[in-house]
Amino acid sequence: MQLDFVKYHATGNDFIVINNMKNQHYAYNPTSTQQLCHRQFGIGADGLLTLEKKEGYAFALLHYNADGSRGGGLCGNGSRAALHYAHHLAVATQKARFWAIDGAYTGVIQDAFVSLKLQDVADVQLLATGAYFVDNGTRHCVEMVDDVASIDMQTLGFPRRHMAPFEKMGVNLNFVQKIGDAIWIRTCECGLEVEPLSCGTGAVAAALAASVCYGLRSPIEVHTKGGVLWVTFRLVPARSFADIHLIGSVVQTFSGKIDLNTLTAHWHKNQQNIGKNLSTSF
Repeated sequence: MQLDFVKYHATGNDFIVINNMKNQHYAYNPTSTQQLCHRQFGIGADGLLTLEKKEGYAFALLHYNADGSRGGGLCGNGSRAALHYAHHLAVATQKARFWAIDGAYTGVIQDAFVSLKLQDVADVQLLATGAYFVDNGTRHCVEMVDDVASIDMQTLGFPRRHMAPFEKMGVNLNFVQKIGDAIWIRTCECGLEVEPLSCGTGAVAAALAASVCYGLRSPIEVHTKGGVLWVTFRLVPARSFADIHLIGSVVQTFSGKIDLNTLTAHWHKNQQNIGKNLSTSF
């Protein structure tokens, strides 16, 4: 099967985007999704997005993680990339309404910048550990630290995504440092085993937690490894937030065509070779 795709990144958070609205259909498969997202044996990406038809909306968005699993919540940067691509395809106007995993969302496309309006957040919960829990369409735990650059993500981050009280569903873990009136953030995402350069919903969760913890006001500038995002909001009583927007740049880096049958054949061959090399090298 020949599959047309485009590659996007939103502050370094990169995605394979597939148009399932016309002439082709990528049917979700965990193995092929993992293969496509593999950075050595596939196209390479943090995740895969498909644009689907849905009556009354510019499109419906499906999101899959690099490990082949289905995205369990809203993908903020992915949604912004999808909005940009839908506008490029002329299926979305400058202000567009689309359907995601947990309902309807709207976004505004202005050249290379895309603003996504998120759902209201009823509460930023302070945990017994001193961290903050925020559910903004995706579950996030936010920890304030003194030196975000020194965090060892492989030991302090990724193994703790199923820590108490998140053993069952897991949680995205964010480390945040306040510098002046801005914040710097690093995120360990569920569905990824390597630290992404940016996480959109993580940036929003971090900004809201920083507003509660430090009294920062909207807009909040959020620095990620891949670039700068801005989060705007309106604070309402009892730690609630409304009119939340995630704003930042989006770039289509390239487009291409890939043969899924050839990809799978090479994948199996490479896995066999890796196994042989390991058995003869040790």
